[in-house]
Amino acid sequence: MATFCLVHGAWHDAACWDRVIGPLRAAGHAVVAPDLPFDDPATTFDERIAPALRAAEALADPVVVVGHSMGAGYAPAVAAVRQGSLLVQLCPGLGPLRDGFPWPPTGADGTSAWQRDEALAALYARLDPGEAARLADHLRPMAPAAGGRPRGMRPQAAVVVIALQDELFDPASERAVARDRLGLEPIEIPGGHFPMAEDPDGLAELLDRLASAGP
Repeated sequence: MATFCLVHGAWHDAACWDRVIGPLRAAGHAVVAPDLPFDDPATTFDERIAPALRAAEALADPVVVVGHSMGAGYAPAVAAVRQGSLLVQLCPGLGPLRDGFPWPPTGADGTSAWQRDEALAALYARLDPGEAARLADHLRPMAPAAGGRPRGMRPQAAVVVIALQDELFDPASERAVARDRLGLEPIEIPGGHFPMAEDPDGLAELLDRLASAGP
């Protein structure tokens, strides 16, 4: 059994993990999914990851920290505080956005926010309409990059998972950056940018295998 700390990405909250938490717990794992203040432009890097750090510190070993999309940029600092933890960077956005991706409107402070219909078309076209609507109900603004230095370093045990039909990021670019910059051979899965909503059972099975293999 492992304990999972699930770190959500931009515009979302912990509810994006709801459909994968049940299968992970059914496999015998403990799971926490904290809400992070990615919508607050006044927060520093450390303030944004503080809820995840508190959650991870309360977990029993071994700890698996899963960061999705923008959350994959914060997850290494969370995993670094737990010796022997495993970091999983899921659809991490290592390279540039796909050409033509319709970035949502951005305010004077750099905060971006989706209109519901635009989010349904750009983010959730692959999902069941009911699940797409549920995620859209939880969308929040996304503040620009946080100030302050990232805490800690990337753990020695890390895995990159890329989705072959990712709507935001080109898999070829993700693969190249994972290999060249991180020295990691990525795991490739079918589907789009939100595997926790599109194929929660498949993602839970993969995470279970990774946890069983250990750091």
